[in-house]
Amino acid sequence: MKTYRLLSVGLLVLATVACNAKTPDERRTAGTMAEYRELSRQLRELDQQQMASELRGAGLQKPAAAIKAKYFGFDPEQKLDFYRTEEGRRIADIVLSYQTPSGGWSKRTDMSTEPRRPGQAYGTEKNYIPTFDNNATSTQFWVMASAFKGTGDERYAKAAERALQLILQAQYPSGGWPQSFPLRGKYHDLITFNDKVVCDLLKIVSAAARGEEGLDFLPAPLRERAADSLRRGLQMIVDAQVVSDGRATIWGAQLDPQTLAPAAARAFEPVALSTAESAELVLFLMELEEPTDDVRKVIESAHQWFAENQILGYRWEKGQHDYRELLPDADANPLWARFYEPGGDRPVFGDRDGKVYYDVRELSLERNLGYGWYTKHPHKVLKKYAKWRQRHGG
Repeated sequence: MKTYRLLSVGLLVLATVACNAKTPDERRTAGTMAEYRELSRQLRELDQQQMASELRGAGLQKPAAAIKAKYFGFDPEQKLDFYRTEEGRRIADIVLSYQTPSGGWSKRTDMSTEPRRPGQAYGTEKNYIPTFDNNATSTQFWVMASAFKGTGDERYAKAAERALQLILQAQYPSGGWPQSFPLRGKYHDLITFNDKVVCDLLKIVSAAARGEEGLDFLPAPLRERAADSLRRGLQMIVDAQVVSDGRATIWGAQLDPQTLAPAAARAFEPVALSTAESAELVLFLMELEEPTDDVRKVIESAHQWFAENQILGYRWEKGQHDYRELLPDADANPLWARFYEPGGDRPVFGDRDGKVYYDVRELSLERNLGYGWYTKHPHKVLKKYAKWRQRHGG
């Protein structure tokens, strides 16, 4: 048995979890998928047991609703002096109150109005569990780190440590991260490059490993684990780059956590190479101070793929019958389709019927307008590549 001390605003909660072997905090990383899924189960149980205890204490049958917000209801891009103010401490305390026993936070939940009450849901999602989607958990980690650096309040340091602990525990044995942890099933369990999930988490473990961005307060053992996590995460990116006919290309938006092959997610997100997510990965890799030879090779080959597949002379906007389509424009910046067929470099599109289409005009109007089927994001890679090559190309 192990006792967990869980800090929230004005409340010290004790939660106890029985485990067959090691407890979640004692197990540094899961070496096998079976161990990983068992760790996920333990952490889910930890969250559920804490909520059940709160409901009994509050005399509630079900959790009170949290307040919905598009993001979190506050501006997370604040300087340290903000957290020394009364308003800054108020925001930090509210954010702290929404940290789950397992160590994460929700998305689409207001964390600016008032602290979470005992028996109130941690988030607005149905059957909520912590997530890394939509910048959740990564945003709150940085808020807690900044609040500690600005105030010296140990509560915030401990919250940041617990969040980093969850991030490290959530990393698959293969090196990637799911969209949510504890696991919730379906496409949420895939390694997720979409919405910058992996990049956001790699930035945290990278900064933690080096004690950068004010993270020198983290315990040395945790920073050592972060360094190992960074190494495994970078190796996963190298291993997951899709090679077709002996030629390295880019990456899928979601990957099978064991094979690292591109995987389908929602009905309109087919198995495909994904340009926006791949560009985000390359931009992250280009920021590394000392990239390995393998990392340099994937940057170079991905840049080459982007250069060869750019669409010139068109812009993406509404045309006839309100459909968005490619319209001629000699002055437009380069475009790329969001998805390409692996092995053929042919743009593909999806709809809610689960079918794959090769012409965006064949989609329903709802999906044509409701998804970013073309992107300019890889243009940033092309613009930054020359300077990166000068520094690291060798």
